[in-house]
Amino acid sequence: MEDMKAVTILKYDEIAPVLELREKEIPVPKDNEVLIKIHASPINPSDLMFIRGLYGIKKKAPVSAGFEASGTVAAVGKDIKSLKPNMQVSCVAGHNDGAWAEYMVTTEENCLPLIEGITLDEASSFFVNPMTAWAMVTRCQNENHAAMIQTASASALGKMVVRLCSEKKIPLINIVRKKEQEDTLRELGAEFIINSESPNFAKELYKTAKKLNATYAIDAVAGETAQTVLECMPYAGKIICYGALSEKPISVNAGMMIFQNKKVEGYWLSSWIYSLGIEEFQKQAKEAQKYLKTIFQTKINKKYPLDQYQEGLEYYKAHMTEGKVVFVA
Repeated sequence: MEDMKAVTILKYDEIAPVLELREKEIPVPKDNEVLIKIHASPINPSDLMFIRGLYGIKKKAPVSAGFEASGTVAAVGKDIKSLKPNMQVSCVAGHNDGAWAEYMVTTEENCLPLIEGITLDEASSFFVNPMTAWAMVTRCQNENHAAMIQTASASALGKMVVRLCSEKKIPLINIVRKKEQEDTLRELGAEFIINSESPNFAKELYKTAKKLNATYAIDAVAGETAQTVLECMPYAGKIICYGALSEKPISVNAGMMIFQNKKVEGYWLSSWIYSLGIEEFQKQAKEAQKYLKTIFQTKINKKYPLDQYQEGLEYYKAHMTEGKVVFVA
């Protein structure tokens, strides 16, 4: 049996996780599995949390890391219906080894066949960010909120939300931390931008949120930033937490929930897909895929071969808002 390379977690650790590039046998898919030959796999903030043992799930080590990728179907189990060898897909890892590898076994529902004209580079970052942006903005629209707020607006996902809200004509308040991030978002056409480092941050956010009646917010930061957003939102404001970049808890005053009817909720892509059902998810994903070259376009900042994974991780940590860093097999 042929061998493959995989970036493998030997030990989860909050400060210094232990990773190693390992040679292992290319897995054989079971009846309900597919084998994907990986083309490219990005580093996402969720991957950094996962290798440190801080993510919502923890697989038994040693296990290869990486949540999403693009690639070509190399082999299928006998129960697979919609996928065939040589099909190109965007995919996410299942319960076993991950995508920072030359090959990965996953399930049929974790693969989205590419529509015509989409490249494997474009598809490598389709699952996590675009589908999260799609889910959260669509929810804002379906619940008839007049406007929305987002934190971490200069991130890859944040920029997608800016473009998607513009397309759907949803007024959007964007929160950033740096002056250059303000400039970047203005170039994208963002109208309402507030810097959380400004001494007038809370006052400005309260005023703008009231003016637009922004009762829906999405947050990737948690901690004090999320707390301030909730405090500044109008009556019945709701904040959806999908990340925790600050790694701090959100402190919520009980009075806000009792007297102002405010809510804090969580969002996890896996749970959202499960709640939709696989058929509805694939239908929505096919629709979202049409925007991969426009609204959901993802700039690949750098590519690293698997044997340079350490340099890739360090570079990504220092340049997280400058485009994707991907591992290429």
